[in-house]
Amino acid sequence: MALNANEEPEVAWEGDTLGYKEVGETFTTLVKSVKDDTKVISIEAGYGRGKTFFRKHWAKHLSYDEVVIQIDAHLSDHSGDPVLTFIGALVDALPEGETSTGKKLVEKGRKYGGLALRTVLRVGLRQGAEEIFDAMTGRAVDALGESNKALKDATKEFGDGLSEAAGDLVVSQIAAERMRTEAFPAQMSALRDALTGESEESRVIVMVDELDRCHPDYAIAFLEAMKLVFAHDGFVFCLFVDNEYLEGLAAHRFGEMKAGERYLDKFIDIRLKLPDTKEVIAGAAAELFKGLSEAGHALPFGEGGEFTIERAARLAGELAPLSELSMRQINRVYRRIELALRCYPEQPLDYALLVLLAFLETTFFDDEDDKGKSQKRDAMSELLPRSELTPNRGLDLCEKHKKELRAATYRDKTPSAKFIDRSCFPFFGVEDIAAYKKLDDRYSEAHFGKLEVLSSNYLPDHKRVLHVPHLVDPEDTGPRLSVGWL
Repeated sequence: MALNANEEPEVAWEGDTLGYKEVGETFTTLVKSVKDDTKVISIEAGYGRGKTFFRKHWAKHLSYDEVVIQIDAHLSDHSGDPVLTFIGALVDALPEGETSTGKKLVEKGRKYGGLALRTVLRVGLRQGAEEIFDAMTGRAVDALGESNKALKDATKEFGDGLSEAAGDLVVSQIAAERMRTEAFPAQMSALRDALTGESEESRVIVMVDELDRCHPDYAIAFLEAMKLVFAHDGFVFCLFVDNEYLEGLAAHRFGEMKAGERYLDKFIDIRLKLPDTKEVIAGAAAELFKGLSEAGHALPFGEGGEFTIERAARLAGELAPLSELSMRQINRVYRRIELALRCYPEQPLDYALLVLLAFLETTFFDDEDDKGKSQKRDAMSELLPRSELTPNRGLDLCEKHKKELRAATYRDKTPSAKFIDRSCFPFFGVEDIAAYKKLDDRYSEAHFGKLEVLSSNYLPDHKRVLHVPHLVDPEDTGPRLSVGWL
């Protein structure tokens, strides 16, 4: 049911890193303008562009003064019956203790010889005719009532050879048509009234998501059932869809549409599109990589905010637009890191470094050395300066630091010192460079010795962790090659 209409949905968009609040408010204005008949609205976005995030938060926003039903189609894929999914979602949303609607639905079924509600609903979609015939054979007249005796008697005019079973079939078809035109609309109206409190102005807004994760046959059946089930006043239907994916399914099943025509146009009245910007991709990637916290890994590489999952997620958000990877590719990067964390639960790991390595290898898997790619690789690497602490760099530091410190007037201006200040402060348990510069042993021989030991295993160990699981992805187009940037 709708929430208190006088309350402002202050927290509806909490955690909105994708900038969808303004989009949701605009879509809300549009939905509230739908007053006449049923409207089917598509909310379109590509894979991984935050459709589910938007749906959940927009539903919360709308629920303050609208009745909103959310359906995850993927969860009902196993049932094979979209009608039951639709009606079940509506019935589940009824206020606790609501019995009048259920009684009305049962009574509608009794009018037709006690047929199950499921059959009545299937007939509303021009399905289940055989169930009606099986249930009514031999007692069709009793089921339809005395007023229909004339209908059965009229079948005799077609010839003496017309069997009683054939007469029952004719009457059963009449019953089906009555269910379709009378019982089914009445049931939908009863459900709507129970959900909205029988307000003439209220509607039920039904949101459906995750169709692109369903079996292709079920996804198509869901679309075809959608328009028929909700072809009744008082329903607004919002379909969250990867339109290219569903159009591809339809083309595979029904053949290519004529030029300029789309399969989804048969069902959708209004098409809307979520923004597809670099900022959205960045936000979607950051949200995705926050899920690494559920991978079961409890040993960060070091102390402080630089070694947290949150830092790794922010880095993923920065790398995503730079890499120009698709969201499907970014999702594969995520799954690769998640698998590595599950394989090494006892080894301290730098989550952000794993993110950088996986992004670089996916972006530059062909290892071609051209100027454009080199610049992009450098730009990505600079987002995590400590990734420059290679074994060779660590050894060089210890060899050069004494000479540089003795020759320089100001110690912090030597090349080694500049590198340390920029890249290595997270390894010493401080949160920022300012805190790091306060360390008394910052330029001591012991300090450089610690970095030497650390650098010998830091990058090699993380590359090994990332590579050992040997994740095989069916969408990969070829073998992964080592990147020559180390």
